[in-house]
Amino acid sequence: MFEQLFGSKTRVKIMRLFLDNPEKKFFVRELTRLTDSLINSVRRELDNLIELKLICVQERKEADAEKKSLNIKKFYFLNPKNLFQQDLINLFAKGKILLEKKLIERIKRLGAVHYISFGGTFVEDDAAKTDLLIIGDLDKDKAVENMEKFETEVGRSVRYTIMDSAEYQLRRDIADRFLNDIMENVKNIVVLDRLTKKKTNTEHSEFVE
Repeated sequence: MFEQLFGSKTRVKIMRLFLDNPEKKFFVRELTRLTDSLINSVRRELDNLIELKLICVQERKEADAEKKSLNIKKFYFLNPKNLFQQDLINLFAKGKILLEKKLIERIKRLGAVHYISFGGTFVEDDAAKTDLLIIGDLDKDKAVENMEKFETEVGRSVRYTIMDSAEYQLRRDIADRFLNDIMENVKNIVVLDRLTKKKTNTEHSEFVE
């Protein structure tokens, strides 16, 4: 979606990384690793973003004890004077919501889905053990395919947990801590809940069926 607007998947990944980390400074090789892109592509897109005044570049001198010389390294960061920063943040946020909605619809078409909740990185909960919980009797192989596609679209890995009804029932009967921690976490956004008749206040009206 965004690559059609901005013309490059690598540019989209880099922009998303800068917007998600407005105070952080990155080296080229770090950006290459974090975006899983070729170094030449990263350098080219960095030059484009600098020309657009969306990011800035600075040089830092580091001593090389073995060669008894100074190495000059460049690091890049979001331009604090960028007039379009908030517009870009809003645009990427809306795009994220659309992708999440798209994922929900894909998953629901795979079988009898009873429960979906977003947590972890989706709600900035670093202590969470999973980012997405799916409970239902569905085609797990296709669910994994859809998750891999979603990871490609959002440009990052997602920790997801898929349980069928039997596993959910077993975990609930033995008061499984992993399941309880997820189900009772008020930070999570429940987008589908057919397990209980009464919905909790953790649900998000924008997604809930």
